[in-house]
Parts: sequence; structure tokens; C-alpha cells
Amino acid sequence: MVEETITFELIRGIQREEQRTPKLSIIQDNFYKTVVEYIQTKRKLIQKDRKGSIEVKSIERLVQDIFDRRERKIITFAVNAARTNIQPENMLDEEKDFFDLITVTIKQRRDENFKKFFKEEKIFKTDLIVFKDNVPKFVGSDMKNYGPYKKGDIAKIPNDNVKILLNQGVIEQFEISK
Repeated sequence: MVEETITFELIRGIQREEQRTPKLSIIQDNFYKTVVEYIQTKRKLIQKDRKGSIEVKSIERLVQDIFDRRERKIITFAVNAARTNIQPENMLDEEKDFFDLITVTIKQRRDENFKKFFKEEKIFKTDLIVFKDNVPKFVGSDMKNYGPYKKGDIAKIPNDNVKILLNQGVIEQFEISK
């Protein structure tokens, strides 16, 4: 990015852009450092000039507003990134560090809470099936006779037949929860 000379108009333009869009606007990497130097230079030039003093205060307020808006956006992006892993664009290096810290914290909190809220019982699947309906005698894919089965019967049958009966909705896999 081409480095622009810091002026009141540039700062105001960036502030308007941050105000106008939900994205982070593009600013030069050393924006805050350059603004500090600009304000220091302005202060030396104005010394006791009231008009210049008002301009410096206005610049400070604009820069504070830019910082606050970007900070709020980064926090929002971090919340979204914790859910989606989508990274925002146009962050400064220091903002990336802030973003990463918040995102990691949010992810840790989400993981810990979801583990508490949705603590799952350990379920062990077996090769056994449970019949949900009566099923007449049939020849399995291994050419052996199976059945007849009554509702609630538990059996072991070839996987090809399991798939067919699962699709028909007459069986379910036998699971043991611990």
C-alpha cells in the first residue's frame, strides 16, 4: 500500500469509511504511529494558537473514534470466526494479534461450555440389529436363511441385508450407552 501523508482530511475520510461500512477499511500499516507524529508536529507548531488546539483535539477524537470502531468490528469478527473460521480483511498487525487472542478465548469458552451442555454418553455400536417390525423369513446375501423375526428381536445378519432393512426402516442398529 502506498503511504499517504497524514492530514486532517485523510483522518476524517478514514473515520467516515469506518462509520459507513461493516468491514474494516484499508489503512496504512503504520497509521497510528504516523498520526501520533502528526499530532506532535501540530502541537509544536501551534503552541498557543486556539484554532490549532481545537484542530488537534478534533484529530484526537477522530482517531479515537476510528480505533473504537475498528475494535468493535474486530470483536464481532472474532465471534464470527470462532464459529466459522472466516478471517476478516484489512487488519493491521496489532489488530491481528488482538483478533487472534479474542478468537482463541471465544473458541475455548465455546468448547468448554458445549462440553458441559451437551455432554454425550459414550455409545458403542455393535454388529447387532434390533427389529422394529415383524420380518418374515428371508435368504441373506450369504445365501443362509434368516428369520422370521418379531418386533424387538435382536440378531446379527450380513451387512448388505442390514443396509436394505435400514433403508426400509424395519431395523435399527443395536447401541449400548455407558
